[in-house]
Amino acid sequence: METNNAFPHTARSRALYFLLACLGVILFAAVSFRVENPSIVQHEEPRGMPGGGGMEQMGGDMAAVSAMMKKLQENPEDVQAMRALGMSFMDMQAWDRAMSFWDMLLERDGNDVMALNQKGFCLFELEKYAEAAELFERMLTIEQKNFHAHYNLGVIYKHYLTEPDKAAAHFQAVIDAAPDDPALIENAKRELGGK
Repeated sequence: METNNAFPHTARSRALYFLLACLGVILFAAVSFRVENPSIVQHEEPRGMPGGGGMEQMGGDMAAVSAMMKKLQENPEDVQAMRALGMSFMDMQAWDRAMSFWDMLLERDGNDVMALNQKGFCLFELEKYAEAAELFERMLTIEQKNFHAHYNLGVIYKHYLTEPDKAAAHFQAVIDAAPDDPALIENAKRELGGK
């Protein structure tokens, strides 16, 4: 079998090293971006639509959204429809639209932890960090040991509101709670270590 000598061995080696270096730079850039732009966690309750059909089908399916909107118009007190629509619009990253449904739920029950969490997540995505922090703090008045709220507050205080002492207390609360979420605990330890 004859080999193609269009590219000498040294040229092939250099090209390979160049490609590996490019891959290394891309990987470094991705890790650096994630470290400098941490994200909060979104805790979701198991989802389901009343009357059959799963939320996983609802993602961008406007027919399902329309059906849920109609259902809510027929019964303005349908809490499950509000939740389903809020989650659906979050899946579409329509944060303002999603918040309108979380607000509906909070008007009915100001202590709805899921609605507080989801609205806080929407506010975070809209870069309204102080408002998001208020909602996560409010969650902690209802559930003092809510480790998702603690973690989210830690990220917001550390990276967006520059209050490192408050952030450290919230990251420590996550570690102390020892939730069954090893990745979250590891992230909290990393954030706490990199004060």
